[in-house]
Amino acid sequence: MFKLSILQRMTFTAMMIAVYMVATRFIMVPVTQAVRLSAGVAILIFSSILLGPISGAVVGIAGDLIGIAISPYLGMAYNPLMTISYGLMGATPGLLMMLFRKVKAKDLVYSIMFFALLSVIVISLTIYMATASEITLFDHLFTINLVARIVVPIVAFILMGLFALFTYFLNRRFKKRREEYPNLPSPYQISFIVVIIEVVFTLFINVFAKMWMIEMTFETIFFPSLFIAFIYLPANTLIVTYLCFLAVKVVRIRE
Repeated sequence: MFKLSILQRMTFTAMMIAVYMVATRFIMVPVTQAVRLSAGVAILIFSSILLGPISGAVVGIAGDLIGIAISPYLGMAYNPLMTISYGLMGATPGLLMMLFRKVKAKDLVYSIMFFALLSVIVISLTIYMATASEITLFDHLFTINLVARIVVPIVAFILMGLFALFTYFLNRRFKKRREEYPNLPSPYQISFIVVIIEVVFTLFINVFAKMWMIEMTFETIFFPSLFIAFIYLPANTLIVTYLCFLAVKVVRIRE
């Protein structure tokens, strides 16, 4: 956690709401009617780590409410379940950081849990490729043939392996900085948080929340989100890691 005065916390919270809103409403790429690609999740995770779970929840809720008022996503109606989900998503990283400080686990423990969650993603994609006949991405319908059923799971497994390797070298890259700021989250911890957010919220809670509002099946929302996860995982880990280490130059870390 970062040591902030009340005024600093309020100022940073307002800034994060603005940045989060811009990232999710204006700097994003629509993948399907219900799925979009943006840096909003990374901003939300960083906000919660920087400011704590309460401020993180405020960023998620306020960012969604103000964002839908200013720029409704693809003309979709307001979905209160998504607002609740974004609030929980904003609170989760801060709560996990509090847990990390109480349970002094080694990076090996985080890496094991990290690999277990990655396995869930790869297995889910493999099951879909084996059972589905088509998928819609970026408003285009793609047929899943035999080659795709074989190649995509293999590529997914390789990408997840590369992501794990990427996290390992990222952890080594910031090892000296963490010795200077021991309370700063490690890339392993950040990657674990990113995977938790991706699996629990993006791939499940948000999918069911969108299904409640839109007449779309589980598969048409879940599996495009699953494909996008392969972009989100390394990108969000990198963004949040660098933002956390840049933040120590601006604010002090709580001892």
